[in-house]
Amino acid sequence: MAAGGSLSRSERKAAARAEILQQEEQRDRRRQVSRIWRKPPAERSPEECQVLSESEDIVRELERRRKRRERLRRRQEEVCDEPEELKRKVIELAAAIRNAKHLVIYTGAGISTAASIPDYRGPNGIWTLLQKGRSISTTDLSEAEPTLTHMSIACLHKHNLVQHVVSQNCDGLHLRSGLPRSAISELHGNMYIEVCTSCTPNREYVRVFDVTERTALHKHHTGRMCHKCGAQLRDTIVHFGEKGTLTQPLNWEAATEAASKADVILCLGSSLKVLKKYPRLWCMSKPPPRRPKLYIVNLQWTPKDDLAALKLHGRCDDVMRLLMEELGLQIPGYERYDMVHYGHSNQLRQARAMGDYLIVGVHTDEEIAKHKGPPVFTQEERYKMVQAIKWVDEIAPGAPYVTTLETLDKYNCDFCVHGDDITLTIDGKDTYEEVKTAGRYRECKRTQGVSTTDLVGRMLLMTKAHHSNIDEDLDYRKHTDNFGKGPKGHSPWTGVSQFLQTSQKIIQFASGKEPQPGDTIIYVAGAFDLFHIGHVDFLEKVHQLAERPYIIAGLHFDQEVNRYKGKNYPIMNIHERTLSVLACRYVSEVVIGAPYAVTADLLDHFKVTLVCHGMTEVVPDKDGSDPYEEPKRRGIFQLVDSGSNLTTDLIVQRIIKNRLEFEARNQKKEAKELAVLEAMKRLEEEKH
Repeated sequence: MAAGGSLSRSERKAAARAEILQQEEQRDRRRQVSRIWRKPPAERSPEECQVLSESEDIVRELERRRKRRERLRRRQEEVCDEPEELKRKVIELAAAIRNAKHLVIYTGAGISTAASIPDYRGPNGIWTLLQKGRSISTTDLSEAEPTLTHMSIACLHKHNLVQHVVSQNCDGLHLRSGLPRSAISELHGNMYIEVCTSCTPNREYVRVFDVTERTALHKHHTGRMCHKCGAQLRDTIVHFGEKGTLTQPLNWEAATEAASKADVILCLGSSLKVLKKYPRLWCMSKPPPRRPKLYIVNLQWTPKDDLAALKLHGRCDDVMRLLMEELGLQIPGYERYDMVHYGHSNQLRQARAMGDYLIVGVHTDEEIAKHKGPPVFTQEERYKMVQAIKWVDEIAPGAPYVTTLETLDKYNCDFCVHGDDITLTIDGKDTYEEVKTAGRYRECKRTQGVSTTDLVGRMLLMTKAHHSNIDEDLDYRKHTDNFGKGPKGHSPWTGVSQFLQTSQKIIQFASGKEPQPGDTIIYVAGAFDLFHIGHVDFLEKVHQLAERPYIIAGLHFDQEVNRYKGKNYPIMNIHERTLSVLACRYVSEVVIGAPYAVTADLLDHFKVTLVCHGMTEVVPDKDGSDPYEEPKRRGIFQLVDSGSNLTTDLIVQRIIKNRLEFEARNQKKEAKELAVLEAMKRLEEEKH
């Protein structure tokens, strides 16, 4: 041994070798014991039994591991209650909801699986597949629609049975269902919202696209800038290991306040493995008897099962369907509708000219149905339609029907703009009264000759009198009477007037930009009738085909459209369709009355390099020839799948299906407007 008691180099090496040998012996021993232990007892030899008896510590460790694996396996299993048992539990849950003073719902990924959005810990969940080394298919969340559970929750909130929703989901489906933003706390963010943290208060930008396309783990900048201060915008997503620091849309204050008031908490589709780490959501500071009663709906085990008053083993949609039936409530479908037409586009054009930045508030289906009647397009369709209008800088989804100073301040708006027609609440009050009194209201001219009322009426009738060169007939006069006059007179706002096209109007809508060297000139043709989200999706996909696209849209004359569409099509005449298409940000130029066949002369005149058509049927020309024969011969023809199944026919079917509701809507609207007219007339007479 070396001086000072330290080991020599050779002794240290010998000790290290001895330690390595000992570790290898232990590993060999554990492997040997493990092999023996896995054998059935009857198949073990006396020598093997002797080995097990001499290795009690190793056997105990193997037993502990086996029990842990078995426990984890059981927890991952999906268990379904028998139908009668589930029904009994739903009745008990319904009673708890009826008696609850303050019900809060916690939601997880399990409520969105019916929308083809994968969960995390289910049999086909993201984490489950990753642990098995399997690949994950990508899902376009923008195409997802609210599930039956989402729509049921929105309905329960509408009937004051649910006070608040706390969600771990980032898919934005709660907002699409019509649930007000004030009623939801999105703890892990929303993939459609980005914020400027440099502005005070933080400025939100609500988008119709996924803002996280350029972000990554712990990297939140989206690549876009705040239009107010120029700072970089960031997404609102909370990644693992992060804490939510944003006030909105995470809304921690509202979540904890709702939890503190709750006497009942209903957990839907959440494993609760993350939520359990938020003690304030479970009121852990309260004595156990004063904590809210907990009800859990999940197919798998959750860490809160032992604390639940009731655990329902069932799929969220199945449970919510039974629950709504027990409560006597009808689940609203995600197919409620209002239109966006060129009259709205013209109003937005005028509004944009009054300022530097245009934010457009779009109402939810619930708000429209409450104050005006059934809408024609879904709120998501309207959100995307409005965003596609070239004068719009930003949209504010779920805007309140009554515009207040609080709303203007929230979006840092100096003033709001509306047409010179009147909008009334269900009580018959002016929706802009508060901002008018404060001097923060501007007015622009209403576009004559178009209204949702008129367009709906055209769909319901088989007349063609709205076409540009057909004289008004008896059916159309009857239509204008039905939709333009009330029982006691005629409203100038709801009334149907004639649309007069002018060259000035076309100039106002047209971009005026010529194609530049290096531009890819793309030609598309069609009716583009009742310009809708299907058209927008198609034009957007076409726009993405080139780095510098210059899209020319050819619009067929009314007679041509009627030849291949029949019935009373087109609903909009050539002049109206022209303005609708020109208002789209993806279109650079419009050919008014384009030939049905795409000829060599047309291609050469506009120097077209690509011709596109959607996945809809191509009707042969009058002589039976293919209208796209020439571009196909040149090898410049391409079919483009928009991914949307919405067509003009489908919109008309929606209207016909709800005909009575639309007629009742127009009559109520007319009656309210006439009452205001009478009041205005009396005030004018009193002045004199």
